[in-house]
Amino acid sequence: MPNPRPIDPSVPQLISQIEVKVQTGTDATAGTNGWIYLGIGGREFLLDTEADDFERPDPPTRVDTFVLGDGANVKNPDDNDPRKPQLQVADLDRYPAYLSFEPADDSDNWEIDWVNVTLTATGGGVVRFYDYRSPVITDDSGPKRKLWLGTYAGTQLSLASVY
Repeated sequence: MPNPRPIDPSVPQLISQIEVKVQTGTDATAGTNGWIYLGIGGREFLLDTEADDFERPDPPTRVDTFVLGDGANVKNPDDNDPRKPQLQVADLDRYPAYLSFEPADDSDNWEIDWVNVTLTATGGGVVRFYDYRSPVITDDSGPKRKLWLGTYAGTQLSLASVY
């Protein structure tokens, strides 16, 4: 987990970059072709790169990484930039942080293993970190992580602010 930078409350902290890391679950049908959005600071950002995102990880350690703002790797970077309009640290406390899933069709579901969101301020330094870890569930075949989003399972996942 990154270390936070001390914040001087007299200086507005401007967000220059948001990095989102997501690991899709390992179930045979875990992946999706639906749309995934990050809601943060009162806005939503589309998480989509040129890669085939949100698919069952192969190898199992594969993680999808999305960079918004400075050093962007997402499609439509100007429309998904926390600097346009400028997102501030103060905005983060006023609005919830979440992932939103828009399924490709009624049968589309997505299994999430874990999510990390790191926000960096202009001039460098991590100012906020959010995460979600799917709970470990044990059944006859051993420990698993299972959290599904879909039309009939809910389409939003709240993220916890670690700092």
